[in-house]
Amino acid sequence: MTNHWADIANTTLVLAWGANPAENHPACIAHVGRARFPKDFFPVGDTRRNKKPAQLIVVDPRKTRTASLCNELDTSKDVGERDRYIRIRPGTDIALSNGLVRYMIETLELRPESDPVRVGFFRHLDQRGTGTFWTDGNATTAAATAAGNVSAGGAAGGNSKYTDARFLINDDGTDYKRGRVIASSGDIVPDTTPKDATTLSDFPLKAATCNAVGEPTVFNKLKEHVAPYTLPVVADICGCTPEEITFLGDALIAHSKGASGIIAGAPGVDANGLPIVKDARDASFRAATILYAMGITQHTCGAQSIKSFAVLQTLLGNMGRQGGGINALRGIHNVQGSTDMGLLFGNIPAYSGNPTLQVDGGRDKRVTPSTNNAFGKYVDALWGLPLSGSGRKQDGSYDDAYNTDQMQLQQRGFYNMTLKWFGNYTYVNGLPLGVTKRAAVDALYSLWPKGNGHDHVTMFRDMASGLTKAAVVWGQNPAVTEPNQGAVRAGLYNLDTLVCTDIFENETHAVKRKPGSLTYLIPAAATCEKAGSATNSGRTLQWRYEAVKPAGNSKDDNELLLRFAKALDVAGAFSHIKDVWDANGITYDANVLTNDGTPVYKQLFQLPYGGYIGSGNGFNAVAGPGELVNVRSLVSAAVTYNIVAPTETDAAKFNLKGSEWVAECVYREFTSPVAVGGTMWIYTGAYNDTATWAADNIPAGYGGWKVMNRAKSRDRQDPAGQFMSHGWGYSWLVNRRVFYNNGDVPGDVGDFFMTADSVSRLFVSSLPPALLNYSRWYRTYHKLVDKPSPVVAGNSASPHYAVMLGSPSTLKSLSGKFPGHTEPYETPRQDLSADTKWGRNTKGTGKWDLVKDDGKTKVAGRGSDGDPLASKYPLVLTTIRCVEHFQGGPITRNNPWNVELEPVPWIELNSADARKYGVRDGDQVRIVTARTEGVGGNSQMPDYGDGFKARVGIGVQTNQRVGAGVVAIPWHWGEKGLSTGSRANDLCIDAGDANTVIPEYKACLCRIEKM
Repeated sequence: MTNHWADIANTTLVLAWGANPAENHPACIAHVGRARFPKDFFPVGDTRRNKKPAQLIVVDPRKTRTASLCNELDTSKDVGERDRYIRIRPGTDIALSNGLVRYMIETLELRPESDPVRVGFFRHLDQRGTGTFWTDGNATTAAATAAGNVSAGGAAGGNSKYTDARFLINDDGTDYKRGRVIASSGDIVPDTTPKDATTLSDFPLKAATCNAVGEPTVFNKLKEHVAPYTLPVVADICGCTPEEITFLGDALIAHSKGASGIIAGAPGVDANGLPIVKDARDASFRAATILYAMGITQHTCGAQSIKSFAVLQTLLGNMGRQGGGINALRGIHNVQGSTDMGLLFGNIPAYSGNPTLQVDGGRDKRVTPSTNNAFGKYVDALWGLPLSGSGRKQDGSYDDAYNTDQMQLQQRGFYNMTLKWFGNYTYVNGLPLGVTKRAAVDALYSLWPKGNGHDHVTMFRDMASGLTKAAVVWGQNPAVTEPNQGAVRAGLYNLDTLVCTDIFENETHAVKRKPGSLTYLIPAAATCEKAGSATNSGRTLQWRYEAVKPAGNSKDDNELLLRFAKALDVAGAFSHIKDVWDANGITYDANVLTNDGTPVYKQLFQLPYGGYIGSGNGFNAVAGPGELVNVRSLVSAAVTYNIVAPTETDAAKFNLKGSEWVAECVYREFTSPVAVGGTMWIYTGAYNDTATWAADNIPAGYGGWKVMNRAKSRDRQDPAGQFMSHGWGYSWLVNRRVFYNNGDVPGDVGDFFMTADSVSRLFVSSLPPALLNYSRWYRTYHKLVDKPSPVVAGNSASPHYAVMLGSPSTLKSLSGKFPGHTEPYETPRQDLSADTKWGRNTKGTGKWDLVKDDGKTKVAGRGSDGDPLASKYPLVLTTIRCVEHFQGGPITRNNPWNVELEPVPWIELNSADARKYGVRDGDQVRIVTARTEGVGGNSQMPDYGDGFKARVGIGVQTNQRVGAGVVAIPWHWGEKGLSTGSRANDLCIDAGDANTVIPEYKACLCRIEKM
């Protein structure tokens, strides 16, 4: 989420696309209301009353409760300012987005060249700015560093400020066109020119303007790419009207950066005579925010759909602005925190890729050192500066990978993780640079698991095949929430051991298991029974306090994890870690060996907590000197913790006991500045002790921080009156409320785009990482692996192919470089999924590589089922959430009040479909998909087929919840709890997104039968 929720109040257009905040994110809709009705929220005299009331546009297959808020017939507003609900077919979001791009560009290009909105649009795309680059000659000395730190200039090579729209694309369409340039001018020089402090190698070349005639710029390539997305074509794909597309396109133009400030009375103009309006309270300020949720992500092209939003907002200039951005609405209070902590299979905490062996030259195949230096190669590939000086990768030594002075935030955070999580940070970090330190760090790096684990869909297949013998399920209910439950339950059935940790027994704990297997249910504390930090949708860390003690014998998650680690250590599971320490001379605390013979647990899990006792910095222990806090003494451990600046009196302190103390220590280890050992680089500075107490990462006007644990900060000051409140909690990175700020947020600090040429990218390179390094700066972010099946098949009749400028006789595909529409894996429009049309999405290795070809996943139109026509499964099924129940339901379906509000699962269907299939409101309806055809009452799915209560639409078609041909069901129910009912995810396909493996819950084919 680029902008925090409170910033939504600054917007003048809320575009809720695939999101239903009124029902699924009730706190968010209050911020939307503040934007829509400022005069109702703010008193007379408050300048925030002056802002333009925000327009609300909702794009969704369902007319949700959010869509119902749209005042489409409000005659007090001009037609162009009215709210609007636009219904589209599930899975067609990219087609609509690309249609909007084409329409907006064409509309603006047809306006007079003097039109201020047109001028502002192209000025934004062409704008020059300053950026930092390191030349080929930047080496080891301070003087060389200063000389090599430049901003590339010149008409052709000048640095772009906001986007890569002026960048040139090479002839084969795989990457930017690159060359060696003079740092001071941007002039292109031959590759034979010596590399020194005056040159930049492999630097992206640029045209003078983004729309320069005949130039293969990113902007011109984007125009080629969206050329097939005409209004009639998009309307046919999406099921909307051309007028709805133009309405939305006109609204986005009117709420773009180029349109901001054009009303008379704007506060001023810049050097080019264009309006300057940065204050969101001004009546002429304009910005649009895009809110999205699972309606966008749960498709095989979900990541590309989000990329399409990035293209829209980058073109419109709405990134890095108040009231703008692309904002994911998280469905749980700490989803952002869970992804921050590396719970996705492809990341470790803080969004670093999983460590790898990094052999055979590692990232840069142009240099082939020995197969050693795995740690150095990994660190060199992390976000931030590549390794510098004589120790950079070019000479094969990677010496600077061990030098903390050469590390940026992410690199230092990983270094700290490696030393703290696998060894003795104090000992290893204290070693002088040299062979001994290098060997010690390499030894600890060897303990990281290498490569990606298995995604959640594959894991259940591995269980069913016997490859995986045991599983720990912590606070989840996959026997309800995972798609294609036949495959999921077959996996759970076959496990030898299943360990579940939760506050209620749910469907996963109670699932049928094979004879002789074991299932353990460990009682966990509820949210209000434990303390710790949570990270909300706006990336803000906030502290949750223990409101009541855990009920019964349930335990805080931290305590359970520590007990689990202790048991594993006693059983010898960590013996390999001690072996590595011993083999490499890595010391550990001598007291550890004098106790009960489990040194790894004490060193890695106990000392980080006990090590803080008596260490000062505001912590004082009741326990005696040297006593270690461990899981057996949590209830007796107590500390006095400063909540105010240390100059205040002791009266302003309170005690922490037990699990609260452990949570505080874990938080401190994560969030301390990385320079002093913090392990979460994105959270760096979210805890700070007395040495750096006052004003870091907080703008002027706020005074100083009052707490060391900044997740506990509750300073509601908003000096600028623009909903920043930098003293409330702590938003990563470095407490920014608006991410990617390019100086467009008054009172805030501008960020630096850490991508190619330090700008936001419309284009995605498909080259391997080895060929993407230039001037020690380039990184491979935004590299997506999607490819439409016609591209894989080489079918140039598909609209995914375009004639590329510079190669007029050659057809090239730009899909994957820019987002391209593909049909869902199960589509009612098989005419559109043909290889001569839009096809389906792949990863480029085969037509069906996003689904498991294992006999357990049945796909309409594939495999042993032959090729059933849409007449067999004529309806599109999309899953939804309702406000009365939460996720997989264990909490809300065990709460009598929630059950009273929504006692049984239901289905929404259009009145035309209901009449066609003889269904009346209140009837029980069975839903059948390719996963459940012929299934019922078998050993893994005993409760399939209980049915769903029909909710039939009434009134005119535009007012009904779902359109003809679409049915919607909530997925919260299962066979346990006070309320039971059919599982929606028995029905859903588990075809996964090419990048994230999120399944396509929102678009699969079904039929309905009255029961």
